[in-house]
Amino acid sequence: MIISQSIVNTTIKPRLYDGTINELGRYSFTFDAYDYIEDDSDYAVIAMGSSKMREIFDGELFGQHSNGTWDFYNVAYAGDHPYVRMIEIEAIIATQPKMVILEFGPNTLSFLPNPVSEATAGRMSQLMSLNTHWIEQPWEKMLTADDAKILPITRFEQVRYIANYTSEAIETTINYHFEIEEPPYSCDRETGNVRCVPSTDSEDFDQYVQYPIQFRNSLERIKAGKSSITIEEFYGPRLDKYISQSYHNPEGVENKNQLAYEFMIDSLLDNQIEVLLVGLPYNPVLIDRLADGQWDYYNQTRERYLQDENVTIIDYVWTDFWAEEDFNDFTHASRQGEIKFAENLYPIIESVLCEEC
Repeated sequence: MIISQSIVNTTIKPRLYDGTINELGRYSFTFDAYDYIEDDSDYAVIAMGSSKMREIFDGELFGQHSNGTWDFYNVAYAGDHPYVRMIEIEAIIATQPKMVILEFGPNTLSFLPNPVSEATAGRMSQLMSLNTHWIEQPWEKMLTADDAKILPITRFEQVRYIANYTSEAIETTINYHFEIEEPPYSCDRETGNVRCVPSTDSEDFDQYVQYPIQFRNSLERIKAGKSSITIEEFYGPRLDKYISQSYHNPEGVENKNQLAYEFMIDSLLDNQIEVLLVGLPYNPVLIDRLADGQWDYYNQTRERYLQDENVTIIDYVWTDFWAEEDFNDFTHASRQGEIKFAENLYPIIESVLCEEC
């Protein structure tokens, strides 16, 4: 049950990273990413959020805009919930970044059940168990009593949790080594799958932590007739179902996601780290499909945050300069969207950080 750190690093983490055990390797890579950033940069800017941030924030492109003044890193991953990500706050602070960019959107304020679902509990448990700053657990006070009962709070519980992966990790590692079976996904930069994270000792890791492997352009393929669905189907019931999901809508009350989000903001500010909140853009077809008042709580919360002079807020949700071609699908940016995002956001980052220049 009690396993050595070497087994975690050499056997379990690789199988978490490559999607063998995890649905998505990025769910386990963030603490290694923070350790890498801490060692690699004294001028870090870290972007956090959902797959929307993962797909739109090209750290290499932002670095080109800054001419190397700052280093830009992308630790966003799909299904981001502040209530989950708050577990990472001490590791983020330890990197001493110049700025943390937090996605702010309807999903930031979305509903989470109490206790959380089995899938969310698994993600939180894994983060707790991999946490390199486990001695400090200030986020523990943010957990509801029901959630605390099902999560590994003590270090013993956390080590035991990660040890549960040992058998599967060892078996699959042996099978891959002797070519009995193939890993589920490729991590190669050119042909890799978005679900796979390269190992920390890979030559691709430096680029990956700045600009991860991206989704393909589904919208472009559909319009070119290279997909099994038509554009009418894509923008029909599929879109209606998408925008009705709880994750894409604020709950409309101050919930544990929102409280965790504000806890993260306060923790960063208390450590003299600049905080930039960014409302990420959506495909304008989706925006036009929203019901009246559907995201009113997002707007109300944004207005309240605008009163806080300690944070900077940029809202691209309602700006009209985003085109359909800026997106791969309903919400994720195309390469054109990434470039437009960097061109518009970089001057704002520079203006905030250069107050200290």
